[in-house]
Order: sequence, then C-alpha cells, then structure tokens
Amino acid sequence: MKSILSTFLFFISLFLPINSFALETIEILGGKASMIPIAVTPFHEQTALTKNQTQKINQIIDSDLRRSGLFDPLNVAGVGSYPRDAMEVNYSNWSAMQAQFLILGKIEADDIDKNKIKVTWSLVDIFKQNIVMTSTLAGTLSQYRAIAHNISDTVYEKLTGTPGVFHTKIAFVKKISSAEYALTISDFDGFNQKAIVKTNKPIISPRWSPDGKKIAYVSFEKNKPVIYIQNLETGKRILLANFKGNNSAPAWSPDSKKLAIVLTYSANSQLYIINEDGSDIRQLMRTYSINTEPAWAPNGDEIYFVSDRGGNGQIYKVNINNNEVTRVTYEGKNNLSPSISPDGKLLLFISQKDGKYRVALQNLLNNQYLTLTDGPQDESPLFAPNGHMVLFTYKDYGKITKIGTVSINGLMKTPIDLGKGIVLESTWGPLKN
Repeated sequence: MKSILSTFLFFISLFLPINSFALETIEILGGKASMIPIAVTPFHEQTALTKNQTQKINQIIDSDLRRSGLFDPLNVAGVGSYPRDAMEVNYSNWSAMQAQFLILGKIEADDIDKNKIKVTWSLVDIFKQNIVMTSTLAGTLSQYRAIAHNISDTVYEKLTGTPGVFHTKIAFVKKISSAEYALTISDFDGFNQKAIVKTNKPIISPRWSPDGKKIAYVSFEKNKPVIYIQNLETGKRILLANFKGNNSAPAWSPDSKKLAIVLTYSANSQLYIINEDGSDIRQLMRTYSINTEPAWAPNGDEIYFVSDRGGNGQIYKVNINNNEVTRVTYEGKNNLSPSISPDGKLLLFISQKDGKYRVALQNLLNNQYLTLTDGPQDESPLFAPNGHMVLFTYKDYGKITKIGTVSINGLMKTPIDLGKGIVLESTWGPLKN
C-alpha cells in the first residue's frame, strides 16, 4: 500500500496548484491520512427560518467538501454547543477532535424582507489558532443552496489554490419512459433539475461548450444519429450535422467555435472538424481503421481519439495542423472515451482490464497509470472544470445506469441522486457558467 501511495503522490502532485496559504496547510497524498480534517458546524439561525430546506447549510457544505476527496469532514453531532462567531471558538476543544479547520456561521432574516437572508460565516485555522477569513453573503431563501455552494467554493480555493466547482451545473440525458427522453440541466449535485429538450427519440453524447452557452448532443429524431446544438441563452437549436450515414460524438474546441465530430460516409467512422454553424467541414485523416470519440486538447492543436488501428481500441492523438498521429495508451485491453484535464497534463478514459471497464487516469508527462473506480461497467468519464473530480456513468448493481463523481485521487466515489429514470450520459458545465 505504501508504494502505491508514494506513486500516486508523485503522479498527482505535479498537477494541483497550491497558493501560498495552502502550501502551509495541505499536502495532496493518495491516502485517507492526507485528507484535511475539517469541522463544519450547524449555523445558528432564527427559529424555523429555513425549515423548508431539504438540507441545512452546514450539511450542504459538508457534502460538497467530502465529495472532492481532499477533505475529511468530522462528525460534530456530539459536540453540544457551537460557536456563533469566530471569537467564540474554543481551540482546545476542536484541536482535541483533531480538526485542522473549522467552518461556522449564522443565518439572519432581512429586517425588511423576510424572504431574504444574510449568512455570515468564518473559516478558522485550529492548528494556528487564527481566523483565516470571515464573509457575509446575502440572498433570497430560494438561493439557500447557492449560498452554501459559494461558501464551499471559497473554502476550497482558499485551502487548495484551485477554484471549487460546487456552483457549477451538469447536464444529462434522462430516459423517463420507453418513449420519453429529456436533456436536463441541474446543479452539480443533482438539485434544481430543468429539462431543456424533450423528445420521444433517444438522445446521447451531450457536450457542454467551454464558453457555457451551448450544449451539443446526438439525437435520433431523424431515425438515425444526427447532431444538434442547443443554445442555452436563446433556447434555439441548430441542426449541426445530418450527413450521409451516422453523425455522432461531438467534441468542442477550446474556443467554442468548432467541433470535432464522427461521420460514417463509408463503412468506418472517421473524424471531421466543423464550424459551430455547420460550415467548413473537413476530414482530419483518411484510414481504413475506425477513428471515433474525439476529445479536444486545451492547446487547441491536438485531438485525442479512439482507434482500432492497432488491433483493439486504444487512444491516439492527432495534430490538426499536420495530421501527425501518435499512440498514447498501451496499458489495458481496450481504452475508450478520452477526456483531457484542463491543464492538458492528465488523460482520463475507460480502461478494460480483467473483463471490467473502469475509469482510469494516465499522466501524459510520464505515462503513469492509475485506476480510479472498480467497475465493472463504467462509462463516459469527464473531468470537472477544475480537473479535480470526474463525472462518470455506471451501472447500479449491473442493471440501472446512473451517474456519479470520483475524486482524482480515487478516494471518494459519490452517486448523484437524480430521482426516477435512467440516466444515459452526462456532461459538466464550465466554471464560468
């Protein structure tokens, strides 16, 4: 176990930026011992102020930080009384619980509009016995969860040097019945769902544009796979690709102006690049092999893809300027569904080994390989917009398809509760969304 953790420390430490404060407080390791012990206390509030909320604000923050795999929220249920503000913190008591940091706060109703709230909260360093920061957020009761996610984001960035993703959105395809499919947007944890497209034909492969304004997806409305782009600002959509054969696997360029897509003019799937308005389509390469599942690198010059040119499915990359192709993966019988980290240094994919399909990572600098999940039928992994978590699809007990997240240290796998219905595939919106 020690050698595995050492390997992972080297593997991952290259890619997690840390600010000057975080450098003193956090060491990113591959074991539970490295997770930051943090206590999130119940926030003091006026009687029944938020009684209609499904979770208390501290529970939302606790869930956010726990899901990241970098924090170990402590059980504070038996503590008794909780500090109302940072000046009331008993450092000895919290140190005895081995809490490294403490989050506390209070919720007050607006003096004039009772539908509005003010949340004052603090982050306290128990080890150093000082107040890291105090902040006040205001909003309506309907923004209760958003305020909690904002606090989580702020704490995450303060202690890791990397923006949190707890305010972001995901999109997914839900099969509601045998004849009803919905492309749905929700908060990253599954709350506040809203269907933006409904159809009686299957939808697959949703991909959110990096600028946050559009989602491309594949629909079978024309009795074959075609690609649409849904504009999230105007509600309009365009038919991007309806060429002869199948049109599939859209992948956005980093500037959101182009897409890589897969077409089957002939017997085999091939890669093409097309403008977002459907103009100027060009084929990337001409081979007798299958080339599919493109993923655009952050540098804009390379596209990773899956090909069987070596006999089985492996991941390659092509330089779009000179069409030079390089093989990337070698470990595993089949490697599918590539996704590139925002910094371009990590490759995420599905790897088949020992008859199981699992989410795996490969360091693109030294080719080290790490398996994140147990399978056996995981699919469609995508990086969170900060690169620290992974959204993926899995089979619940081998039957019902669901989605969940896994931290890139592999320590925390958490399902996302989306209610009834089968989830086919998902995508993660950008930080700016």
